[in-house]
Amino acid sequence: MESSEVLATTVQAMRVRITRAFPDQIRAAVAQLTDEQIWWRPNEQSNSVGNLVLHLTGSLNHYVNRQIGGIPFERHRDAEFAERKRIPRDELMAGFDEMVANAEKTFASLTPDRLGQASPEPKMSSILAEDIVGVVTHISAHAAQILWITKALREGALDEVWIRTHKQSAWPPRKPEA
Repeated sequence: MESSEVLATTVQAMRVRITRAFPDQIRAAVAQLTDEQIWWRPNEQSNSVGNLVLHLTGSLNHYVNRQIGGIPFERHRDAEFAERKRIPRDELMAGFDEMVANAEKTFASLTPDRLGQASPEPKMSSILAEDIVGVVTHISAHAAQILWITKALREGALDEVWIRTHKQSAWPPRKPEA
């Protein structure tokens, strides 16, 4: 495989994880919880699933959609963690889904050539590729937290969700196993 194909495949792999696999896992987890459980926290210093969804929405809107895609967004990071009112699931997930839709637009315009360009966040990364890898690991870590909290609150609620969402989101699409 030529290096240009490797880069294109790498961009697509990151796109799939950021816009499909991890969001699908988060949606599956949140769908299993009541509004009360979405905002449950084991102690005041911990984040609820709701706070984590708000945080991912804000973070990806900032780092992916604004910084890479040029989509206007004003972030209020502290508010993502400070939120204590119980935003209803539909409202919470509408903001998340809008972020994901915008991330899809951002990735649709992202070419492999841009990966080597300077990072819009030079304090964090030197090139854009580092930013995107950082976003993938960030959403992965918080998706895992959301899944763990859901499993703790709802035994059996997420049987094999990780494997299922990755198979459904595979790129290139894979043929179903016989």
